[in-house]
Amino acid sequence: MRRIPLVILALSICCAPALAQKWEVEPYAGGLWLTNFNNVLDFRNPGIFGVKGGGYLTDHFMLEGNVGYLNQFTFGGYDYKSHGLLYEVAGSYNFFGNRLGGVFPFVTLGLGGLSVGNESLINGNDSNAAVYVVPLAVPVFTGSPIPRTLDALVVEDGDTFFNFSYGGGVKAARLWGPMGFRADVRGRTMPNFFGKTVNSFELTGGLLFSWGER
Repeated sequence: MRRIPLVILALSICCAPALAQKWEVEPYAGGLWLTNFNNVLDFRNPGIFGVKGGGYLTDHFMLEGNVGYLNQFTFGGYDYKSHGLLYEVAGSYNFFGNRLGGVFPFVTLGLGGLSVGNESLINGNDSNAAVYVVPLAVPVFTGSPIPRTLDALVVEDGDTFFNFSYGGGVKAARLWGPMGFRADVRGRTMPNFFGKTVNSFELTGGLLFSWGER
């Protein structure tokens, strides 16, 4: 299946507030810094824009959904116009007892997917597939005396990859009425991006809107 349905994510955002004593929504922006692919292809580091939302199941534990748009998902040296859609469900533990000037830390762990979207490709190619040339570290002989030294990495429109995130950040809730701020620092891992592991560092921040009482 190339596309993972967003039903679970939508339910986590819409239904968690009904189960919790307090809920939060955060529109955010930031960036990702990705490791390379197979030591030969370097990602163009994308910006990310999205929204997180969820509710508290206990006094400290919150369940939330996250949807983010990556403005590019391609490798340097290529002119493909590709973007990414990130979605996940995450749990976080909030350390309210460690407040400092109204700011408190939290840790989080999330599971989800990343779907690739290919737009108009270079040279008028409408195949909905981005093709990247990958030099082989070890030449491969295929019955011919001339070894094969190049391979092709084909990323098609709708390709989806499992990913998980881990990290934390700080929140400051209700500084001005329902509005505060939140900052996240996370690592992300795609353990099977065409047979390779790709890691990324993610830094985001945004306004935090809070309602209800715990």
